[in-house]
Amino acid sequence: MNILICTNSLCYGGAESFSIQLYEKLKQSYNTGYLIFSDDTKILERFPDIKSEEVFSTNKGTKGFLSMLSQTFKVYKYIKLNKIDVVYSSMPPSALVFWFIKLFYKKIKIIYITMHVYENAVRNEKVLWKTGLPNKSTDKFFGLSDYLSQQLINKNKVSKEKVLTNRLPVDTQKFSPETKLKRRDVNLPQDKKILGVCCRLHPQKRVHLFIETFRFLKDENVIGVIYGEGEEHDRLVELINRYNLKDKVFLRPFIDNVNEVIPLFDIYLQTVSGPNLGLVTLESFSCGVPVIMLADNDEEIYMIEDTYCGQNVGRISTTDPKSIAHTVENLLDDNLDEIKLNCRKLALEQYSWGQFMKVNDNVLKNFN
Repeated sequence: MNILICTNSLCYGGAESFSIQLYEKLKQSYNTGYLIFSDDTKILERFPDIKSEEVFSTNKGTKGFLSMLSQTFKVYKYIKLNKIDVVYSSMPPSALVFWFIKLFYKKIKIIYITMHVYENAVRNEKVLWKTGLPNKSTDKFFGLSDYLSQQLINKNKVSKEKVLTNRLPVDTQKFSPETKLKRRDVNLPQDKKILGVCCRLHPQKRVHLFIETFRFLKDENVIGVIYGEGEEHDRLVELINRYNLKDKVFLRPFIDNVNEVIPLFDIYLQTVSGPNLGLVTLESFSCGVPVIMLADNDEEIYMIEDTYCGQNVGRISTTDPKSIAHTVENLLDDNLDEIKLNCRKLALEQYSWGQFMKVNDNVLKNFN
């Protein structure tokens, strides 16, 4: 079986990171290729075993749906030449090329992996789903949680029989409670409880809520550490100074060894807006670190509960900083050692690559 994975590019991003790891896994059992609509392969710096020459690029840049659609004939020639049987995609602009090809080249099977909720789709993407083309041309949809699977059916209007839940996997070997680093190696105190977050400092991440939480956190034994860079940096520094939190909240530069740093946290605070699954949430679980996730409404609470899979691995809070502070204190007062064990167990049982590939292999067998 000849398999092809496609993404818009290989820039730094969650979908790109997931897809390149899927490429590594599939290569072990199948003849697998990778195609992008760009010459951006920066993320390969994090995957030294994959050479850039393994990736076929259209070299046209990722300028949107029409730009990628203009490469249809080149992609079709690639599919024919390499006798591709199955295509994996997770981004609507690049997936559109294959959905269009499937209209006249029925031999290929298409697996679409939904990476975000319908509410976060751009206008062109929502119009595309309304045409019915994704549903017509896709053979199997993977929802990376039960919540996302239901969204595919109810909001993306996908045929129910085509949807399968296959939970978003995390590298449970790389993200482990065991880390070579000690707190002293990264200038973190040994005698404090640490509330941490690692993310791009973008408005959607709402890291200002992390800082404002410490205005109401009474426990002097708790500090906050933010690892990240982005356009919100100066605003966050200003907030730390305004609230006189320089001894309580520490803003650190972006790090590439997040898998070694997260295990040093006692709690991870996921502040991102919208009903997002968040790969770093699963990475924290895998590191044995409980997560507090913020919800604005009942729908977001449902998605978070689905992520938790009914296990005691963290807490849900509203976005009110007072409420977040109370939730932090409540979690710290609980049996934190037991909760950390629950986190690791959840990752191993529900979010491992082994579990994901088991479901995936069954789908491929049915294609045959």
